[in-house]
Amino acid sequence: MEAFMFQTLKQIVRIFTIEDFAKNPDAPLIDEADRRALFVGLINSEQITAYADSLTTGLPKDRVFQGLTEAWDIYDVKSAREIIEWLRQAGHRAYYDEIYPLLKSSDQEKRNRLIEEKFGECAPEAIEFADNLAGCIASRGDNGFAAFNDENMKKGILAWDLGRLVVIARLCFDAGYIDEKTAWEVIRSAYEAAAKRYPNWKEFAISYLIGRGMFGGDSMMLNGLYSIAEKAFEDDNSPWKNIPLK
Repeated sequence: MEAFMFQTLKQIVRIFTIEDFAKNPDAPLIDEADRRALFVGLINSEQITAYADSLTTGLPKDRVFQGLTEAWDIYDVKSAREIIEWLRQAGHRAYYDEIYPLLKSSDQEKRNRLIEEKFGECAPEAIEFADNLAGCIASRGDNGFAAFNDENMKKGILAWDLGRLVVIARLCFDAGYIDEKTAWEVIRSAYEAAAKRYPNWKEFAISYLIGRGMFGGDSMMLNGLYSIAEKAFEDDNSPWKNIPLK
């Protein structure tokens, strides 16, 4: 499932020309703990041009509903809860955790057979993910930031699921599929999981980008997300520079 992306030329250009992370001028005051929790979704929020610092995304309603329906198959309360629970309990990390050990083998046919045995009817998607990861390892294995190397990849891609979980909770709140209390519960639980797994935002970002690489391969969009992540550590106004993960 795509992570609510509108990959128009305009949006891709925006990713590469970010001047600042979007702030909600009318955002109610929230404490630092909740702002920190919101920032688990920072990369995805900036990607879709949402506010970074409020529960509401600030996106037009038509974009909210279009994105939820077309990218996530969320169209009512039931489907919203199902996708939120999927991201909490399994997400794409359920694929990654099985696929990553198999990448040690250079025999692609053998790898595909093992994937078919493990994933059954979901094997075509799993094979695509494995191919995407193999391609990213070949092209980005020596990249200094978020390199697709063993040191980074062995840590998994929990951040990829948690970052999207925060944004999905916000979008579902905007759509009226979940209430404010539920949305905050989801967002805070995502932060707790992130803080338990990662020592800092950089480790979180690396995990997120590796997850996106598995999902979509090496692409212009992945380049754009690298740019967002790098800016999050360089810009003095970045939420990640002003509020650490822990």
